[in-house]
Parts: sequence; structure tokens; C-alpha cells
Amino acid sequence: MHARLKLPLLAALMVSFALPGNATMLRQMSLRDLATQADKVFRGVVVGIDSTTVRAGGSDLPVTIYRLKVAEQFKGTFDAPKGEPVVELRMLGVAKTAAQIGNQKKISALRDLPQLEMGHDYVLFTTRPSAIGLSTTVGLGQGAFTIQSGTKEELVANTFGNAGLDPRRAAATGQPRSGPIPYAELARAIREVTGGQR
Repeated sequence: MHARLKLPLLAALMVSFALPGNATMLRQMSLRDLATQADKVFRGVVVGIDSTTVRAGGSDLPVTIYRLKVAEQFKGTFDAPKGEPVVELRMLGVAKTAAQIGNQKKISALRDLPQLEMGHDYVLFTTRPSAIGLSTTVGLGQGAFTIQSGTKEELVANTFGNAGLDPRRAAATGQPRSGPIPYAELARAIREVTGGQR
């Protein structure tokens, strides 16, 4: 197979394993959409990052394993091996910390997949693991909110700067809004749309 054709085909294969079966293209999602499609919704801190590969379609795909210590649970069930809930999230791609080896840089074919950082605090809406154990965040960067601390109140924003998201009216898809919002406001809206489901 010609080398130029391999990268687009590999990218398409990677998306098919990482995204839910009904995902065909990225669309702007409301908070209710994110919560409905998520298997788990939680606040957590990244406490470990490892790299591995998974065999699929005759190729070894790069996978990053994120381990998160769960601080707040909104939806889903969580393992608690030592009494503290944790999530192990296996996502396609190479973590930022492993993106360069010597003089060579690894470039992700799927730049829209969120990359988490060690020690950082997030609110994540994650998909159910696929048949080969891979997950991602719902709506890619739309379901990955970084918590910014160090100010008077914690602020959160997803990869798209909360564009189009209005957690005060979580059921609505209109009334665009953008920019960081208080964590307390997002958490309250998530509880409303999930109804405390587990």
C-alpha cells in the first residue's frame, strides 16, 4: 500500500475504535448530550501516565493509559482497590510527556483527542470502553474540562473554551456561551442533568 494512503486509513481505523459506534462527525453538544452519552462523569486528578500499544487491524496503535484519582463522582461505577475510587482511561495517541524521543517527534494523527497532564485536575465525561478497551472523552475535547485553581474560585473550561455550552440551562442547546465558568456552577448543572444516576 502506498505510504501516503496509510496515514488516513490508520486515522480512520483509530477513530472507529475510540469513538462510540454512532459517532460519524463531531457536533456541538449540550451538557445534557455529554452526560447522556457518557459511561462515567467525574472529577479527578491524573496520578499516573503510561504508554503502551494495542493490536488492531493488523497494526500496533499507540495508547496512553491515564490513571486518575476520583475526587467527585457524578455518573457511573468506579473501582476502589484501596478504598479510594480510581479510573484507568486508555486513550489513543501519545501523551505530551512522551511526544518527543531524542531528535524525533511523534505526531498524533488525531490532534482533537484530548491529552491529560500529570497532576492536573479535570472533569471528564468518558465513553464506555470499546471491545479492545479504548475510551475517549465524549465529544472529544467537549467532554474534557480542565479545572483552573489558584484564583479566588475554581474555574473550568473544556478544550473548546466552553463554546456553545450553557450549564445554567443544561437542557437547552441554544444560547451560546463561552469562557471559563465556576466549578461549582458546572458541578450543580451536571447533577441536574444526571439526576444523581450511578
